[in-house]
Amino acid sequence: MIYISQSGVICAFGSGLDALMSGTAGTSRALSRHEARGREFLVGKVPEAQICAIPDVLAPHNTRTNALLLTAALQIDALIASAIAKFGAHRVGVVFGTTTTGVEENFAAFAHYARADAFDGALYSPARNMMCAPSDFLALYYGLKGPRLAVSTACTSGIKALITGAMLISRGICDAVIAGGSDGLSTLTLFGFDSLSVLSQRPNAPFSEARDGINIGEAASVCVLSREAISNTVIAGFATNNDAHHTTQPLLSGEFGRVALQKCLKMADINEPDYINLHGTGTRANDEMESNLFGKDFAHVPASSVKPFIGHTLGCAGAIESAICVALCEQDGASALPVHILSGNYDPNLKALNLVRAGTRKVVKSAINASFAFGGDNAIIAFKRVS
Repeated sequence: MIYISQSGVICAFGSGLDALMSGTAGTSRALSRHEARGREFLVGKVPEAQICAIPDVLAPHNTRTNALLLTAALQIDALIASAIAKFGAHRVGVVFGTTTTGVEENFAAFAHYARADAFDGALYSPARNMMCAPSDFLALYYGLKGPRLAVSTACTSGIKALITGAMLISRGICDAVIAGGSDGLSTLTLFGFDSLSVLSQRPNAPFSEARDGINIGEAASVCVLSREAISNTVIAGFATNNDAHHTTQPLLSGEFGRVALQKCLKMADINEPDYINLHGTGTRANDEMESNLFGKDFAHVPASSVKPFIGHTLGCAGAIESAICVALCEQDGASALPVHILSGNYDPNLKALNLVRAGTRKVVKSAINASFAFGGDNAIIAFKRVS
């Protein structure tokens, strides 16, 4: 079995898992206005005062994405240190999902090139911009010598980082893995999604009749995976595949997502989960696909999306939403489930889902988390309480 710890997290609600769990159990969002290159966007931005500083010795790795990552990691520092002491630095791996790394910090180099038609190497740092930058940074911070990998498959990155970490352990390559996701706000991301006409200037409202797009967020989530019992919860099953249907949109029928879901539940030996964390972006295409996926066999299972609270945290989304699922499984009694915020009426054109209302409590012994990405990429992971 692959045990998974509770996570250190930071998001628009602030620093710590308690802030995330209490925030998503209410009805107040953590969205704010953010200016980027003369434009204003509605985003889920982390409070500046709660972000840790990068140590001077690691200054070449000083990016917002890494600072968020360190802030989350330090919340479970003792657990990380225990894994290193028990297994050794060569047997502990690092796997993180991300999409932005340090592209924002290297923006000056790109701007200079656009103006002068010449590259200024002093303004650019590969240590900031490579997709493996967050994993490299955390490995350097903790002195780890095991495998360190990056997953960058857009919005499925966070779940796939956890899956990759679990596979490293199950194949005997590692005894423990520090895993999760981190993404800081980036001009490139904001303008990129805006060019696709999927950003909303209103709070996003997945599955609502009046929904009109997403709000970008930033966050980090860090957990420890281990072959030894460090928690009461395990990664019980997982599956990934791809629609191969369209460059950005999913296959609306949810056909391949359903295949992944069935494989995940079979691996986990779960007939019906107690809770479903929906991807729930608030785009027309995602919500239709996801209602088709879950609205047939699991329409009565409590389900919700936390993106209306903290925004879509991209490479971290699957990781921080998995952190919520694990936290629910770790509770001995009934837990307050994450609320799903609708704006107005549920879209009558979508299959019905049992969206969580404020005040809903339930004993959660198993939970699944689903993420879907550009290109029809599907990733589903299941968690189960084992003691």
